[in-house]
Amino acid sequence: TLYIPSRAKAMVIPFKGHTIFAFSDTHGMYRRLSIPTDADILICAGDACEGFNPADLQDFFAWYTSIHAKLRIFVHGNHDRIFDQEPVRGRNLIPGGVVYLENDGIEFDGIKFYSISARPFLRDTTASIPSGIDFLITHGPAYSYLDRDLGCKQLFLSVSSARPKYHIFGHVHEEGLQRKAMLGGTTFLNVSYFEELRRNLGR
Repeated sequence: TLYIPSRAKAMVIPFKGHTIFAFSDTHGMYRRLSIPTDADILICAGDACEGFNPADLQDFFAWYTSIHAKLRIFVHGNHDRIFDQEPVRGRNLIPGGVVYLENDGIEFDGIKFYSISARPFLRDTTASIPSGIDFLITHGPAYSYLDRDLGCKQLFLSVSSARPKYHIFGHVHEEGLQRKAMLGGTTFLNVSYFEELRRNLGR
């Protein structure tokens, strides 16, 4: 049974003529998630699977690439462990049609996306966020924003300095899909679907 989010619950962001759908923390339950049909840009902010098994990630990417979209972005989380333990092998699993971001970015149709490694904390404290970014994507949250005070303080300082229009993240399941938070010109969105997918398992 698919969990089909209501429009209010779904993390749908209209931006520059595109409809962006962002999610994270499916932990193997991704096939239960229904993507809004009008979404043409997809963002996965990590923890697609649970553990090291390459076959699980291959199945996730088979599902991900089956969804019609103009752009699919993937940022790995702390549970997508193959990318940390065997990074070359992990990158080789990524099929065409999926853009993998880690400490780099992409511009698509005038929209700037960027990711730095925060799983859940910044691995490289010298990593910086360029100015003028529309969507910063990390797995972990910045401190004090939809994080239950579990987020990264250095990431908070980096976001405060760079001021991306949106910060997309997950990791802290309990804050997923609850609301948005604002700081200056930045909107923070915790896009973890774990609690919603688990809650709807029996429906």
